[in-house]
Amino acid sequence: MKDIVGHLPEIIKAASASSLGIVALMLILFSALSWGFFRRSSEKWKLTSMLLLLIGCVLFGYVAIDASKALSTSASTSYDLANSLKHWVSEAEAARRAKTISASSPLPTKLVNSRNEFEKNWRNSSLNERTKLDAKVTYKGLSYANRLYRVVENDSSVKPNATFWADESIRYFEETQDPVHLTEALIDKAALYLDISQLGHNDKKQFEEMAREGDAVMSRAYQTANELQQATVLRISSRFYYNLARPASFRLSDEWDNNYLLLAYQKALTAYEVEPHESKNANQLARATIKASKNPPQDTDPAWVKNLRDSKEKLKKAWLDSQASRTGLMERLSPLNVLGVITLETVSREWQQLDVDGRRVNSSKYINELNTDAIAPLREAVALLNNSQLRKAYGFDIYYDIARAQSVKVDVVRQISDTQATSELSEVKKNLMEAKENAKTSQLESSVKDIEREITFSFLMPNEKEELKKLLSIGL
Repeated sequence: MKDIVGHLPEIIKAASASSLGIVALMLILFSALSWGFFRRSSEKWKLTSMLLLLIGCVLFGYVAIDASKALSTSASTSYDLANSLKHWVSEAEAARRAKTISASSPLPTKLVNSRNEFEKNWRNSSLNERTKLDAKVTYKGLSYANRLYRVVENDSSVKPNATFWADESIRYFEETQDPVHLTEALIDKAALYLDISQLGHNDKKQFEEMAREGDAVMSRAYQTANELQQATVLRISSRFYYNLARPASFRLSDEWDNNYLLLAYQKALTAYEVEPHESKNANQLARATIKASKNPPQDTDPAWVKNLRDSKEKLKKAWLDSQASRTGLMERLSPLNVLGVITLETVSREWQQLDVDGRRVNSSKYINELNTDAIAPLREAVALLNNSQLRKAYGFDIYYDIARAQSVKVDVVRQISDTQATSELSEVKKNLMEAKENAKTSQLESSVKDIEREITFSFLMPNEKEELKKLLSIGL
């Protein structure tokens, strides 16, 4: 009874708005008017007026009872939605803190149950019920659903459930006109596209489609982002421009689209300048710098040697500052790989610029840098990759990068000892053999060509290059 009294204004308002309620009110009004007109008439007219009043009141009462039931059901749904959202967010954040979620292991039962309950209540709720929720908590609930499905569907090239919840989040915050959380929802959708791109990076059609759609999503996000979100939007935009820059042939050793590539570099640089303490910004800046520096005409421009060194040092500092907190496999794999590659590229370009005396004087310094910042991180990346679902996709690349780093080291060590250089060349061969075992035919064909045109192999003797080409030849 207290609930009915408390919601009486809402019940009357809802009843009055219904078609049957309007008819009831018209009957009540008509009976009141007829009583006024015919109060001096016969008893027949008076009774008729009273009957109309009674019918109108009964009809309106019926509508009001129906409205109260609907409000009660709505209130119950709202209560269930709010509580299931709160419980789901709590369970998801507990799992994030524990870092127990993995694509290779079953999800905790409590986590799955709380997610399922939230999903059921969300699907059964109205927009009006959803808008009563706290916007920040709502975003977390929708985002965590998307992220968990991204883990569960890690091998899927379409990720249907992750896509549904990413789109659901975008639709909801568009409807509520919430630019802050809409931007976050768009960033989540972009991250999903990057997952799919990474999984299908050898599928030219799918890769290009994800790059275009991701670029469109980030263009929208750029319009709604606030100052705190700008760096993230710029960094992710850089990643999509980087993907769009891939050669039309889809052979990564061919020339890339310089317009997209330099745009990717500029976006990453701006993201780093806006938020230099975010290690992901330094990582993307290094990736863009590596590829831009190898593309004509940057590949012969001395200014890009400085850009390489600058980006390398930024990434190294960011990695040293953040590595203790980055314990997840995927959190460590990318920065380790990128640090190793940008180091070998930086040392190669600087070594190329030195004369004979300069090489002899600086050989020890560069040996130490290659060992510490190139080969060691790449070896750790290989160890991580062997425990990752990306092993088949990227096994060739990392072993090949270790071989490239050691190829540079061969010539650096040669300034000190020919015997040591021969030993380093053996390491180059071992890692090329590992790369070959994980390679596709197109990768082997490109790598054979790289022996003659890649700067990292350019320091080897002609006979050494021939040995490597023979080793990489198909069928041997």
